[in-house]
Amino acid sequence: MSRKPMPVGSHGNVTRTPYYNGVRLVGEGKTWYTPDGDAVPPKKIRWAARVRFRDNDGRTRKVEAWGSSGAEAERRLRDDLTIRKRTSSDTITAETRLEVLANYWLRTKIDPSTLAVNTRQRYRYTTEQYVIPGLGGLLLRECTVSRLEAWVSGEVEKHAANARISLTCLKGMLDVAVREDALTANPARSVTPVPATASEDVRALAVPDVIKLRAALATDEKATAIDLHDLVDVMLATGCRPGEALALRWDEVDLTKHVVYLTGTVVREKGVGLFRQDTTKGKKPRGHLVPEFAVRMLESRAAEATPGELNLVFPSDRNGLREVTTVDRQWRTFRERHPEWTWITPKTFRKSVATAVDRGADIAAAAAQLGHAHSSTTARHYIERPAVGPDQRTILEQFGG
Repeated sequence: MSRKPMPVGSHGNVTRTPYYNGVRLVGEGKTWYTPDGDAVPPKKIRWAARVRFRDNDGRTRKVEAWGSSGAEAERRLRDDLTIRKRTSSDTITAETRLEVLANYWLRTKIDPSTLAVNTRQRYRYTTEQYVIPGLGGLLLRECTVSRLEAWVSGEVEKHAANARISLTCLKGMLDVAVREDALTANPARSVTPVPATASEDVRALAVPDVIKLRAALATDEKATAIDLHDLVDVMLATGCRPGEALALRWDEVDLTKHVVYLTGTVVREKGVGLFRQDTTKGKKPRGHLVPEFAVRMLESRAAEATPGELNLVFPSDRNGLREVTTVDRQWRTFRERHPEWTWITPKTFRKSVATAVDRGADIAAAAAQLGHAHSSTTARHYIERPAVGPDQRTILEQFGG
């Protein structure tokens, strides 16, 4: 006899689970250990509270919340369940408020999606901080093209980038309303698109500047103490993003074949903390043959590396993950000591790699180096335009008669 399903809007028993650096702990009470038997102080433990909930579509899904203690995680989970029950108790109709639809969209379409963590967080932040405060009180039947157009136009004047993402979120959530038969058409799709802001001229490091900068990093004791010189070398040798360099593991470095494989990145997710995401921004792992200067650096690091649980090439002082924002702050501190490099950010190294490969090979090679699906992205955002155009004097001399 089959098991009777839970009623729509109900949930099962809540479980609490302790974690440290993404690893589930074992133990009880106030004593917890990693699977290897290392004791973990209670203050470093993150707790997950989980439960199975039957949604309005009749499907049972896992719901979770995080906290610094089991009780805190469970409180947050029950708060989420209160909202979830409210939004699942009634079918989405023309009388539903936009804020209810927004919460439903985030919970059922965005949170469980395969979108990158940072993308999911950006959609949630934009929806909660801009869309709901600005339009959340409207009934769906009141979400006309003219109302949405007026609101988006006002947001464009404040911050065009936020307005563009807000419109994307509106399109997504109102698509749900159409599928639920609450609306016959999506009004957000008739709103004037928000044009992309004009990008500033790309500025990259020339080869002599790179050599000079690497020398400055190598002779700066504070920079070498935090591996800033070696980290920059990896970015210059591959064109990778800072988060990808920080996620690099020794088993992804082949010193015999001089290949580095980029398979993940470091991200921080609200309620979860800092962890290694096992996909890059482009969703595909990339292997790069690296130049000799990077091979020598990696060989030197490998000889002195202390094996850690995560096997990272650039671990933190505690052999864990390093945060991208921490590296950004360390780079700004280095620039304060060396004012001539104040215009450079970690992204400059990626631009410099793209520009060098484009000029030494072509734009397709530069796009492949950066892992871009379309070379137009590389050309627009990562290639520095030369101050002097190509030499076409022989062709143009014909005009002289």
